[in-house]
Amino acid sequence: MQSMKKTWQLLIIASTLSVGFSSADQAVYKCGQEITNQPSDPTRCQKLLISSPTQIEGTRVQMGQASKPLNSASVAAVERPVNPSSQAQDSLQRNAQARTILEDEWQKLSDRYAEMVRNFNGGQPALLVGETSQNPQYKRRTADMQVQIERMSRDILALNRELARYAPNLANVKTQ
Repeated sequence: MQSMKKTWQLLIIASTLSVGFSSADQAVYKCGQEITNQPSDPTRCQKLLISSPTQIEGTRVQMGQASKPLNSASVAAVERPVNPSSQAQDSLQRNAQARTILEDEWQKLSDRYAEMVRNFNGGQPALLVGETSQNPQYKRRTADMQVQIERMSRDILALNRELARYAPNLANVKTQ
């Protein structure tokens, strides 16, 4: 009885180890876009050679002071003197360019908005050739014009918000 119990224990241990080893050496297949270890038809799949996993190091966040470079050549490459006045000048120039672009966009959109409102004529746009005021195409065109006007209005408000970020030249911008 004792020997039979030991035999069962050895059998269980051996089966456990074989299952562990078989799963470690199990083949992986690529079937089209699918990667699996149990393909429905292994002859139609490509067997992949799996090596140890590869870990790619990312960039590390530098907290506080970075470690000191070993030589003075690397110090010169790492620490470049930055002229704060030129940095501020560049920033002001970029802001001025951005403000100019936004003002131009605002002006173009305002002109198109005014023309669209004029054409909309308070919900009664001019009839096209062959249209009547009861025509479904006329009603659809009127509704489309109203949607476009509302969209342009929201776009103008968004441009005004963007222009507000560039306060120094905001006086040049008219609000609706």
